[in-house]
Amino acid sequence: MLLTVKDKELVAVGISLAAGCRPCTNYHVREARKAGAADDEIRQAMADAVLVREGATKIMEGHALERLGVARESTGGDDSTRTSRLRELVSIGAAFAVNCTVSLQRHLRAGEDVGITDEEAEAVVDLAAFIKRMAASHVERIVGKDRIAEEEGSQGSTAAGCHC
Repeated sequence: MLLTVKDKELVAVGISLAAGCRPCTNYHVREARKAGAADDEIRQAMADAVLVREGATKIMEGHALERLGVARESTGGDDSTRTSRLRELVSIGAAFAVNCTVSLQRHLRAGEDVGITDEEAEAVVDLAAFIKRMAASHVERIVGKDRIAEEEGSQGSTAAGCHC
C-alpha cells in the first residue's frame, strides 16, 4: 500500500516536530492541511511524535545511568497500548529523527503488526533522513552567520535566517 499525500504530510509533521525544526514543521503543517488533514489529525501526529521524542530521552537517560552503575527504573518509551498504521508511521519517522534505535525497532515491529510494508517503512525513513538534513542545515546556517558576525566584530542577529 502506498502512502497517501495526506498520510505522508502527517508523518512529515511528526518527523519535523521530533527533529525540532520550526521551518519544516511550519511547511508540513501547511501541506498537511492542503492535503485535507483535519486539525485533530495534525494534533494527533504531533502528540505521537512528542511521545516518541520524550520516550527517547528517557531511554537515553536510563542508558547513561546504567553506564554509571545506577539501576534503571524504567526503559521509558511511549504508550504503545493503542496503535494504528498512521501512528506507527509517524512513530517510525520520529524515532529515526531523534536517533532512538530502541524506539525505531519497537515501532518497526509494531508497524509490521498493523500491515506497514517494508516499502512504506523505507519511504518514511527516507523522508525522516531528508527532514533531519534540512533541520541540520537551518541550524548550521545560524552557526555560520554567528561565526561570520563574530569574526567581523559585529553583533549580528540570527533571527533572519532560520526561525528555530
